[in-house]
Amino acid sequence: MNKNLNRSAFGRVLALFALLAVSLAAHANLDVVKPGKVPALEPDEGLVVVVVDTHVSLGKVRLMRNGEVFGAAEMSELPLGRTFRLFKAKAGSYAWHDATVGYSFWRLGDDDELKFKVEPGRINYAGDLMFRPGAWYSNGALASANITLANRSLAAIDWLEAQHPALYVRFGLAYGGHYPDPFPDFYKAQRALHPAARAASEVAFKAPPKPQAALPVAVKPLWKGPKFRRVSLNPAGELMALEVREDDEWRVDLIDLTRGSTRELFKSAFPFTSLQWSGDRTLLVSLGRDRLLQTVWAVHVSFDAAGRMLLDRLKFPREGEIVDALPDDPGHVLFSSISGRNELMVHRVDITSDAAMKAHSFAFKDRLNTGATRDLEWVTDGAGKLRLGRIWRNGEEYWIHGRDGAYTDLMKLSGDLGFQPVGLSFDGMRIFAITDTDRGQRDLVVYDIATRRITQTVFTRPGVDVDSVTFDERRNPVAVSYQQQGRQVVESIDQPGDVLGQSLRKAFPGRTTYLASRSRDGSAVAVWSEATDQPMQLHVMYPATGKIRKIDGNTPWLAGVRFAPTQLVSFRAKDGTPLEAFLTLPAGTGKRPLVVLPHGGPIGVADMIRFDPEVQFIASLGYAVLQVNFRGSDAYGKAFREAGHSNYGTGIEDDLDAAVEHVLARHPLDASRMCVVGSSYGGYSGLVAAVRWPERFRCVVSIAGVSDRLLFFTASDSGATKEGRAELEKVMGNPATQLAKMQETSPLYQYEKIQVPVMLAHGVEDRRVDFEHSRRLLRLLDLAGKTPVGLEFAKEGHTGFSADNTEVLYTAVAGFLEQSLGRTATATVDAQPGPATGVEGATSPGTAD
Repeated sequence: MNKNLNRSAFGRVLALFALLAVSLAAHANLDVVKPGKVPALEPDEGLVVVVVDTHVSLGKVRLMRNGEVFGAAEMSELPLGRTFRLFKAKAGSYAWHDATVGYSFWRLGDDDELKFKVEPGRINYAGDLMFRPGAWYSNGALASANITLANRSLAAIDWLEAQHPALYVRFGLAYGGHYPDPFPDFYKAQRALHPAARAASEVAFKAPPKPQAALPVAVKPLWKGPKFRRVSLNPAGELMALEVREDDEWRVDLIDLTRGSTRELFKSAFPFTSLQWSGDRTLLVSLGRDRLLQTVWAVHVSFDAAGRMLLDRLKFPREGEIVDALPDDPGHVLFSSISGRNELMVHRVDITSDAAMKAHSFAFKDRLNTGATRDLEWVTDGAGKLRLGRIWRNGEEYWIHGRDGAYTDLMKLSGDLGFQPVGLSFDGMRIFAITDTDRGQRDLVVYDIATRRITQTVFTRPGVDVDSVTFDERRNPVAVSYQQQGRQVVESIDQPGDVLGQSLRKAFPGRTTYLASRSRDGSAVAVWSEATDQPMQLHVMYPATGKIRKIDGNTPWLAGVRFAPTQLVSFRAKDGTPLEAFLTLPAGTGKRPLVVLPHGGPIGVADMIRFDPEVQFIASLGYAVLQVNFRGSDAYGKAFREAGHSNYGTGIEDDLDAAVEHVLARHPLDASRMCVVGSSYGGYSGLVAAVRWPERFRCVVSIAGVSDRLLFFTASDSGATKEGRAELEKVMGNPATQLAKMQETSPLYQYEKIQVPVMLAHGVEDRRVDFEHSRRLLRLLDLAGKTPVGLEFAKEGHTGFSADNTEVLYTAVAGFLEQSLGRTATATVDAQPGPATGVEGATSPGTAD
């Protein structure tokens, strides 16, 4: 500022600031309402309760009326957790404008998902602003964050009752998101019907009962993941790279299948991301959390005269990603990395020696991916030429196609492509894809790039959904994988007679199998196998001879333990539709209590004959377990899958009911002792069963379960985007037009019909099925004097609980089932005779090994 500013000029400046202050005051659209105060509202004014829920301290967050320059409301110095504010506001459209984390500034106003309306004459609520930090830069600055709105109106109501009781009594709370939420009005009305109900601050879950005896099977070993992760056979089929997890450490082993020796190559505190072979003697190992910031090694393998393995480990001089291992040029690879100007570069790198790798300049001018801007990744043809690129343009992702720096647009990647690409042909002109568009099931097809259309169906079978494809070294599909009679099977399609599939079924009768890796000519294949009574095992199989080598040590803590077998149950729905279910019977005599275990999803998910810790744990307690692939489940074709659409709480549960009636009539089960246990949709299904058949079941366990179908649209990651909401409307219905039906099929709004004991378990950080589902149901069941047993896990999400919390959860489930169904004459798992998985009424086949 000019120190010699005269008094006249100074006066003009003061006047200008005064005028600006008046202008700002005139534009103030949001005024904080202090606790206990009851502001007078003009006809064009309303109240809005705003909530910020953050996992990182925020310097400030601002919200502003759309189209205004001044008058933003600012919330400063927000700590971790929830911060509430009540504002008096002019009616109109508003948006969260910006936020600061340290020196990082986050612009929010351009995100349509963070905009909301304030209606006059009511208390408005648009959802909690959820601020979840993602990655951090090395300098401590926040690099990414997930910022969304989630409808958690019950907590907002509780805060209003505590801080602004008079206003809440007068106005209640009105949710103003994309869809209606009748819960605030419903809850207020139900509270009025129960004047003696406890205060909200006093409502809590009942503690789960403890099992009366030690558990037959310890939870942690049962849920502990297998040690083996990634598998890669070299082209000759004589060496196998294997990623192994040992508690909180990962390593890569190299197994000489010819000589029977094993060498440890690497150890890491983080999982490895890729194991690839460049020829028969060079293994490429990648490690890192970010795709383009991988630490990559080239391991050259040789043998001395005595047959001892010799290793030369070469570390790439910069971080990046292997684009193509160039199997026909084992001395080189295509490697992508980020330039100093933050642009993608692809180079052909000599990996024959450490000196050659370090001599590579990685210059931007020498990159192979010329002719494209803002490219994100590349796919090559069989000759190692860049053919298919993914780029970013104007907020959208596209595929471009071409070669040698000349590329044209192929298709936009946003939205539903109609097919899932699984491979590019050797000549780079055809895309192999899985699709059910205009088909009765998921088929393997060829998409011709030149004509921009599907020109060939490689594999199709009525009612069979292809899951995955295996390719040979010439990029021709040689096998497909799909589910059949409850098992995942492999079928070879490159030769008549399904030689590979027949060999696998002969070698592993009654088991689910997956191809993990394949030698160049298919003479050796790495195979995963499992069954309900067999944890995952790894084998190397030689189809021509039938020889099988088991790789020991995947689940050594379960060695020698025999688990309960499962049988396939075929039955018909009440309308005659053929259905499949799976019944697991524990050892013993007499009728067993039954636990119905519906799967989650429900659309496009399926149960199958595989090792399931939850099934085996429940069976170890002496309970039979019934799993049902109801309509909507995957693996049975498009019509079957789509038959589950809009059948939540109705047709799907009718199929479950038919399955229960079928097994009760044919198996030694105690119809007077049954419970439903389920997670996600399975938890919802259990609660629906309690509403629809109050006399049939003795209890329900809902883990991360839906209680309010309407809430799923306004408090889930699925409903956080326009595309996600369109998909929800497709499979669940539209709350705007089907409000009454959704309330009728939501256990929350039918809570008075729930007469059996209920256990709820939920992760507070669940973004798929928000904890609000359990919070609301707890409150209403407590109103009715039926407080549920429950557990809330502060740092858990929808799935993948920690080992400690998994133990807490299933110990509680065991105690709750015991309390509800009574104790059973459980046998230890070692007492099982150990028959393999079979089908209803059939003799179980033997097992390999």
